[in-house]
Amino acid sequence: TTPSRRSDFCKLSAQRARKRTLRKMAHPLELDAATTLSLPQALEEAEAHYLRALKAALARNDAVQVVAAPPNADPGAVGALFHALRRPLVYATDGTASCARAASAMRSSGCGVVVLTSRRRACTNEEVLSSARSDFEVLRRAAGRKSEDVPVKRRKLDACAYARAKSDADNADVIILDARLILDPRSRLALPDKAVVLFDDAVDVEGLARSLASVRVDEALLDRADRECARLDRKASKLETECNRDYVKVSQSKTTPPSSTCGVCGLDSVQDEDQDSTRIPGDCRRAHHFLRRVRTFIKHLKQSSKTCSAKAFLLELAETTSGETLAAFPRRLASLRNALKCQGAGPKALALDEVCAFARLVTRVPALVVDGKRLECLDARRALDELRFTQPLIVAATCAAEVVAKLLRCEPPEPALATARSALPVVVARGADQLSLTTAQGALRNDPTQARNYGTLVADVADSVPDNLVCVFPTAQDMESALVTWDSTGAMRKILQKKLVTCAVGSETETSKALEVFCRCADRGRGCVFFCAASSAALSCAIGCARTVIFAGVPLEPMSEAVRARLDRALCDLQLRESDHLAARAALMTRGALSRAEAVVLADQRFARAAHRNHLPKHARDAALRDGGSADAAVSALRARFR
Repeated sequence: TTPSRRSDFCKLSAQRARKRTLRKMAHPLELDAATTLSLPQALEEAEAHYLRALKAALARNDAVQVVAAPPNADPGAVGALFHALRRPLVYATDGTASCARAASAMRSSGCGVVVLTSRRRACTNEEVLSSARSDFEVLRRAAGRKSEDVPVKRRKLDACAYARAKSDADNADVIILDARLILDPRSRLALPDKAVVLFDDAVDVEGLARSLASVRVDEALLDRADRECARLDRKASKLETECNRDYVKVSQSKTTPPSSTCGVCGLDSVQDEDQDSTRIPGDCRRAHHFLRRVRTFIKHLKQSSKTCSAKAFLLELAETTSGETLAAFPRRLASLRNALKCQGAGPKALALDEVCAFARLVTRVPALVVDGKRLECLDARRALDELRFTQPLIVAATCAAEVVAKLLRCEPPEPALATARSALPVVVARGADQLSLTTAQGALRNDPTQARNYGTLVADVADSVPDNLVCVFPTAQDMESALVTWDSTGAMRKILQKKLVTCAVGSETETSKALEVFCRCADRGRGCVFFCAASSAALSCAIGCARTVIFAGVPLEPMSEAVRARLDRALCDLQLRESDHLAARAALMTRGALSRAEAVVLADQRFARAAHRNHLPKHARDAALRDGGSADAAVSALRARFR
């Protein structure tokens, strides 16, 4: 059979299977003539409240909205709601493990689901996979991808895996993907016109949008980008005819479209259209002129070493390069690569992409340039506006929903209820010797008593709970100091008697190996303890394979120039106090554990205070007020939960 007949047969089979599953939906939502939602009695009150809030959000025309979500809300009910409303849903999660869980739940509700990945993850070129640092490819592979996410080998493909997923997504009811693919301003992800983008409650949209709109370069990266510019310059000198054609298109406010063949796997691909129709300035239309401007910008980045605002940084460049020229760097680079038929893969090409992203974002978002090498975005809403999505963005917030709405400049949502499947929150304010537990002012590093109490607590919890356990420290320095102290006091020996031990280190390769061991222990029934810092990229992957999570201290951000500038901006523009801002950010760091794990231990006396307690979900606030706060009571509650 031909490929077209085979694809028609697959579509027909999928439609028949969807009709059969619609008859036995897990959450059969129906709409009457007045478009009033008729919820079945099987749904819990918290989920029914959440679905009504989502339906009310669809009636508004706001570009970005925040809806308070209950922890562990069923994605199947959400998919059935949008299926009944006949609105395509783009469901953004915090990682591959969450994508697999949401896909299985929505398929059981009768929805046609497609898990969409990036081109770097869908194709099988090992050079691209090893250099895809922005996609955390190594960490995601270690988290255990399902069979539908892993592409088959290239010799078995008749088309690019990325193109196949994109074509399936056009006819799907629900598109499930990683939130980084949507929030990354470097990508050009085309979504269905009438779709609604819903972020899962475990996604920190405010922090992730700022992080992806920030760029960090160093001397080695700038050297690789400079060598890539020299290579493109030499190739442009050899292919003058193609460069002249590209110049004519750019002069007519057009760009050279990408090839219909994937530059990674060499198979039939799809064309990602450029949505930006602004005019490219005349000083970078010629290939040699554009590359000269880029190399001048790279030279300025190498020589600059002071901290200043984005406006001051642009004033320094005003004599050589205008802001309009800098903003056009990514579009002009993509058009030049398409004209020269160059692959945008490899370390040098990715380094040049980062430099061009730096040039564009410094002109578009409020930012702070630190030491001339780091661009730190200060406003998440401006970063979301830079994405230029016509689809409404709905943020489901579990923790600190009011503060998130204020930071994203949205209306404050109604408070959410807790489901019966919510995690068991346990607040520990006192250690085994009845002294206060805290990591404030580096107590975990400087006070041996605090380190000993935390070690005793982790050992007792590891003895009480089954399967995997994640222990989260505020910083990597706290983790290193605590592990050394526990090894000398004997707490680590007690932990090793019950479970294996792995930890996240600075190297991504070593962290991926540790995650692989951690996930394998969960599959084989052997418990394992995974130690990591709150800022680690492996945290969301580890929580997806754990039953219990311990926060050894409040995960506050270390104070830096960028954090100070962001706090001052929020205070001046939004009247958000510094204490409330920091407490809300600490609560948001626990959102993934409260939404995914079965039990969460908040081991710090500051969690019991009103400043931090008020930003937690309702059932966690009640637990902070109800529990006595001692380590013995926490261990007893965990043993009763997992008995």
